Amino acid sequence: MKRLLLLVLSGIMVMAVSGLIFIGCTKEGPQGPAGANGSNGKDANATCTLCHTFSDTIVVKVFQYDASKHASASTIAEAARSGCSGCHSHEGFLEKLQTGSTVTQAYADAAPINCRTCHLIHSTYTPADWTLRSVTPVHPYIDTTASIDLSVTTNGIVDGTSNLCGKCHQARPAVPPLTNPKGTDTIAITSNRWGPHHGPQFLMLAAKGAYEMGTAAFRTSPHKDKATCHDCHLGTAQGNFVGGHTLTMSSLSTGDNVAVCKPCHASIGTTFDYNGVQTEITTKLNQLKVLLVQNNILDSVNMVLKGSISATKPFKRPQIQLAIYWNFSMVYADRSMGVHNHLYTLDMLTDGIQYFTGLKK
Repeated sequence: MKRLLLLVLSGIMVMAVSGLIFIGCTKEGPQGPAGANGSNGKDANATCTLCHTFSDTIVVKVFQYDASKHASASTIAEAARSGCSGCHSHEGFLEKLQTGSTVTQAYADAAPINCRTCHLIHSTYTPADWTLRSVTPVHPYIDTTASIDLSVTTNGIVDGTSNLCGKCHQARPAVPPLTNPKGTDTIAITSNRWGPHHGPQFLMLAAKGAYEMGTAAFRTSPHKDKATCHDCHLGTAQGNFVGGHTLTMSSLSTGDNVAVCKPCHASIGTTFDYNGVQTEITTKLNQLKVLLVQNNILDSVNMVLKGSISATKPFKRPQIQLAIYWNFSMVYADRSMGVHNHLYTLDMLTDGIQYFTGLKK
């Protein structure tokens, strides 16, 4: 019994000594050296708070952008196709800027267009990170030897933001190309998706990309010299419906965001149909649409060339008719109904209508 008690007491003493040793070993030591400074020469916390302040600046922009069509990533699946990823994915867009090529890799597991696609986020860890990645002139897909610069200078300050948008919002090249768009000689098309694709807004604003088949050159409106994409699409915001980083100009809840127009068009009403421009263009677009359908060129349901077209069953039409279809598709895909470039759009449609109307005589 005495031996058992002695063993118990010995064990308690060992545990007590071990506890003292553990406490002694885990006692907080002296403060270590300060962390490395940020790139701005300040401590890391100060670097982060240059942008991540207690203000709602970033929160608001993220809130707005999340409501945009860019953020929805509805076409991100196209990033898995080489040549499409340059506009349909973050990775492809950065590759395109780096290489200058119109053909990019396929990215099956791609990120959608996001903050870092357009801005230099977390590059310098200073407010310079808000800078746009590229505002250099655009070499359009339809003619990579050409250069289009839609920079606007206001009070001595050059704003080239439209050029960033133009890196993607442009027509793809025609394959096969039209070699004589005023001619009646036929050309064989092997895909009913032949055309300028779905985002030619930059070219419409610049008055480029359409085929001129009449005797007079197409006219152009002054918007490209007066305003940038940023001025209108990132204008006065109304929640996350229109304006700001929603990039949206109109919504069912707010109607047209005419506040962005008033600095130049003080008398504008409540819609973008200023002086009946949109009504005029919509009427002519529908008129040309009917003529294209009547001439078995347009599938008005899917808005592509009509018929089952393939390499073994090509679509053969006079080049001038295909040029008119191309111009129609440019206006249809632009979707501004003349706001981007009223005169250019009007002449594109008018020439097409006159051609097909003349065929009936």
